[in-house]
Amino acid sequence: MKWIQVEQMILSLISNNLRSFFVLVFLVFAGIVSANTQIVKVEVEGMGESLQSAIDRGLTEAMGRINGRSIESEILSKTSEQVNIKNQTEEYLSSSEYQDQIKSKTKGVVDSYSVISSEKLDNNIYKVLLNVSVIKFKPSKSANRKRIAVLDLKSRNGCCRVGNTDINGVAISEELTAAISSYLVQTRKFTVLDRSYESQTNQEQERLKSDDVPITELAKIGQELVADYVLVGTLNNLFLREQTRQLQTVDKSITTIAGNAAISYRIIDVPTGQIKFSQTFNKNLGGEIKSIADPVQGALDSVTTISNSIGLKILEAIYPFVVEKIEGDQIVIGTGGDVIKVGEKYRLIQYGKKIVDSYTKESLGRKENIIGMIEITEVTPKLSYGKIVDTKIDNLESQFKPKSFIIRSLPESMKKTDNKKKQEDMRKKIEEEFDENW
Repeated sequence: MKWIQVEQMILSLISNNLRSFFVLVFLVFAGIVSANTQIVKVEVEGMGESLQSAIDRGLTEAMGRINGRSIESEILSKTSEQVNIKNQTEEYLSSSEYQDQIKSKTKGVVDSYSVISSEKLDNNIYKVLLNVSVIKFKPSKSANRKRIAVLDLKSRNGCCRVGNTDINGVAISEELTAAISSYLVQTRKFTVLDRSYESQTNQEQERLKSDDVPITELAKIGQELVADYVLVGTLNNLFLREQTRQLQTVDKSITTIAGNAAISYRIIDVPTGQIKFSQTFNKNLGGEIKSIADPVQGALDSVTTISNSIGLKILEAIYPFVVEKIEGDQIVIGTGGDVIKVGEKYRLIQYGKKIVDSYTKESLGRKENIIGMIEITEVTPKLSYGKIVDTKIDNLESQFKPKSFIIRSLPESMKKTDNKKKQEDMRKKIEEEFDENW
């Protein structure tokens, strides 16, 4: 008898544990299913020849208002034919039984509703006021960032030449457009909208309207984001050539790649059409490209260098790299990934007082005081770490306040000086190796 009781207890425990397990799985699964949707309540009016048609049209209006007009009225127009209507009383049409049928026929787009008021007008038309709960597609958190679309860059005729080879400017412009978009995506500061593959995206959205797709998927239609900014521009010039330099002290020469790129671009505020940022970008490619033996590959290598430089300029103009923490001579920057690289040097800047335009009284930003130089020592996906290699101020840690320090990339003139130093070091190394071998 005792063994039977023990066995029953064990079975009971197993049963309870299994029940808890399945409940947990269900809750987790339910959470996953609803992770990209939310319920939104809205008040709407509906009018029709009958009380039911007035409610149906009100529900259709609610779905269209929340999820866009892509969910057409035919979703509910068939409901009156498919649902077995017992009577046309407000009590029944507001009942949970009828609402369950509505929820089933709309496959969950309409979660629930209540009739606030109803009346029959003089022309035998019914008018209702509804409070409707509608399932809405919930965009990811990244959709709340500043939205930017990089439109296809134009190219001037005969713009591009590598060595003795003319390169297709249209193809290079397309590659440059894609590379700038990729750079801005990696910054994690923007929601970058695609404009190059809209036709393919539209085809996929058309599939959402087919009969075999759950209607809840229609909540995704009408959610296409509109850009806050668009980037437009023109590739004016890109050339690369080999440059041979004879060393004076030894019978040896050095071949390097010289070149230049010029791109004019601007960032336009979509709602107002105002130009937010504009630049004629000139980039000395000397020292950036290792070889042009393959002209096309040399041009593509240039695209990577150019896109990184332009992306950095855009990022610094809108979202400067903020110093999040200073400890001794070590600093933490709130940007990482592929945007910042180990070994790069930046100017360390402390914000000063706000500057106001004397005429418009608008803020022109804050005064930027260059107080030193830092070198990046480590980069993670979201953060970068650096060391202060030169500063005018002692004990910066004691002066640190949130959003009071930033870093900015070195100007091109300082980078050229650094490149010249590297070339001079390389020349000396070659001469030393030559002397040793001799």
